[in-house]
Formats: sequence, C-alpha cells, structure tokens
Amino acid sequence: MRLKSYTLSIFASFLVAFGLVAVAQAQTYKVTNASSMTIYGSANVTDWEAKAKTIDGEIRISNTDLSDWSEADASWFESVEIAIKVEDIDADSRRMNRNMHGYLKEDQYPEITYRLVEAKELAMLDNPGVKLTVRGVINAAGTDKEIIHDVEVRKNDGGGLVVSGSQDLLMTDFGIDPPTAVLGSIRSRDEMTITFEIHLEKAQ
Repeated sequence: MRLKSYTLSIFASFLVAFGLVAVAQAQTYKVTNASSMTIYGSANVTDWEAKAKTIDGEIRISNTDLSDWSEADASWFESVEIAIKVEDIDADSRRMNRNMHGYLKEDQYPEITYRLVEAKELAMLDNPGVKLTVRGVINAAGTDKEIIHDVEVRKNDGGGLVVSGSQDLLMTDFGIDPPTAVLGSIRSRDEMTITFEIHLEKAQ
C-alpha cells in the first residue's frame, strides 16, 4: 500500500509540474496586414514621407492570459522581431524610391530589422494598456543601432495586440550620408522620425 501511495504521489507531482510548465509556455503573436509604418523626413526645400508596405515579424509573451493587465510585468515580453522589406518602402515617387533603396543598400541588405534586447520598465495606461520602455536594435543598410524607446501595447477586440509608438533617428546612425541633389542646392536633413502601429494576432 505504501508503495502504491508513493507511486500515486509521484504521478500527481508529475501532473502538477507538467501543468506548471504548460502555463509557463509563451504565446506567439504574428504581425498582420493591418500594420503600418511611416518614415518622415525633410530637406531644405520640402518635407517627405515614405511608407513601409510589407511588415513581418512576431512577439512572444510569456503570459498567455492577458485578461488582467494589473498583473502585467515587463518580463512578460520575451522577444520581438520585426522586418520590413526595403523594396516595399514607398515614397510615392519613382526617383525617390530608387534613391532611397540605393542608399539603404537593398541589393546587399534587403530588409530593415528590429529585435528586442530587453523590456526594461512597464507602466499602466488608463484605456487600458501598458507603456513599455524597451532596449532594442535596428539594423539598416547593414549597420546596427541600439536604441531605448517607449511603446504602447493594447489589446484589441479580436484577442490580439496593437503596439504603437514613434522614434527619432539619424541617417548617419546607419552610415548613410544625407542625400543631396541639383548640385547640392537640395539637401536632405539628417533627422527622420518613424511612426508605427503594429497589429498582431495569436499564432495558430
């Protein structure tokens, strides 16, 4: 009887441990076609913008039940990987597209990527949602740039997530000299701003 009881106890412990492992498994969210990203810049004569038409990637979150944001912690956000195709960055100008893709070295580096290094801090929002302060790395034209920035994360009605934010960058961060034209009379400024709204749904 003691052996049988001991065996049952071990079996029960195994089931509990298995259950805990199952709970701890991360949920993957995939980027959907509803996502958008826009790059804003300016020159000495005019402003310009370009849209990323193809955005891929995924986010992994360790807590699979996001019903209660009050328990949210930065450690929930395990990984983020985003990629945009250089060839699908569109400034609505054939010449500008050709120049932009060339400066981004499309032939050698066909994608601009972002990966999360660390989710550092989390604060609650009123609507509801969370604001994350994160450290990540952007790679463009073959050059890495580490940034610390804020994003807002909210749930949508379909059980997915929406991640939004903006980030100021410099072209020279990625070894790109601001372009000039017409014998230097038109000069692009180094500064640019990226805004994004990434829509995600649970992976099947």
